[in-house]
Amino acid sequence: MKSFLTLQSVEEVLAHLRSFAPLPEERIPLDEAAGRCLAHAFTAPADLPGFDRSTVDGYAVRARDVFGAQEGSPALLECVGDCPMGRAPEFSLEEGQTARILTGGMLPSGADCVVMVEYSRPAGNALVELARTQAPGDNVILHDDDAPAGAELLPAGRRLRPEDIGLLAAFGVREVTVRRPARVAILSTGDEVLPIDEEPRPGQVRDVNAYTLAALCREAGARPQRAGLVRDDPEALREAVVRLAAEADIVAVSGGSSAGMRDHTVNVFTSLPGSELLTHGVSISPGKPFILARAPRGEGEVCLMGLPGHVTSALICARVFLTPLIRQLQGDTQPKKQALLPARLTRSIASAQGRRDYIRVRLRPCAAEGADWEAEPVVKASGLMTGMCEADALLVCPENREGYAAGEMVCVEML
Repeated sequence: MKSFLTLQSVEEVLAHLRSFAPLPEERIPLDEAAGRCLAHAFTAPADLPGFDRSTVDGYAVRARDVFGAQEGSPALLECVGDCPMGRAPEFSLEEGQTARILTGGMLPSGADCVVMVEYSRPAGNALVELARTQAPGDNVILHDDDAPAGAELLPAGRRLRPEDIGLLAAFGVREVTVRRPARVAILSTGDEVLPIDEEPRPGQVRDVNAYTLAALCREAGARPQRAGLVRDDPEALREAVVRLAAEADIVAVSGGSSAGMRDHTVNVFTSLPGSELLTHGVSISPGKPFILARAPRGEGEVCLMGLPGHVTSALICARVFLTPLIRQLQGDTQPKKQALLPARLTRSIASAQGRRDYIRVRLRPCAAEGADWEAEPVVKASGLMTGMCEADALLVCPENREGYAAGEMVCVEML
């Protein structure tokens, strides 16, 4: 039997992941940039919106000319014209003058606020009564309210959201420099595993992990490759890993990561020239037989990851370690904002101290006071796929706890 190295904590493994260098940059069109990570910070090249504009339909004025105006004693001003939409007014306001303006229109020179049309009435002979006091800046977006020139608006490593794409478009940005997406080769192992389009005989199972892991990688912004199946043969496994490592940024091997007679992944990883074994065994459940290694390739390196063969263990390990590795390689330096939901636990659960447990729970509305949701643990073996499908969230029991009691309020991580 091969022995595990000293079990590492989840945080120790995550620290190893942060040691991998981000992937090279590439320039892409703006409409392809959603979900990609900025290689460099974006600073405003000019003021945005770049001109003072009205937020209402009404009259552009100087605040001093409507000071004290009210319904019983309105300000009487001369209307000198209309502010055109889409271009600058060709006039300026002098003392006692106003101009009609629509929402989004540019204020004429001299104006510093807008009175809403509801507080106006015509007084004849190009005169208008305005029955509302306004302060400078009222009902106006100033030329640099959205962003002043030179301000850093998007940090390096920002994963671009639709809102960020809109901001870049507002400045006329047509192309952005981002990190290349990670290429992940997913290799399944095991004599008992067969392709999903074949009918399993007694003792055989279809290759579930290749599809769940590929979907998870795709969700994280990577480009997965289902690299096929390899039997429990160390030479065949090594040949496949060497071939995939020549092109992929991450080679993820599903199965064979433990310390049994048929578990060859760790030996294959360490047999690669210049390779470094970072982790073999993590204080986590499910997913203890996890492997992380690195190997040089040209001017860079390839990440080697061994995941358990059990479907739930593989998926939990992938969520905890593979997804952060993908984010690291793609330059996503922003802290992961995990969606947490408070819920009341329906039954007690035990956990071993020194180990981090990821407990699957299903959520349902809570009838008791003090909680909107209750979390029911899904008690199924890690080799069963339905346990993950039935779960809505994960309850993480940290290393310093021995479990949770029924009725206790907990925070669960939404799947």
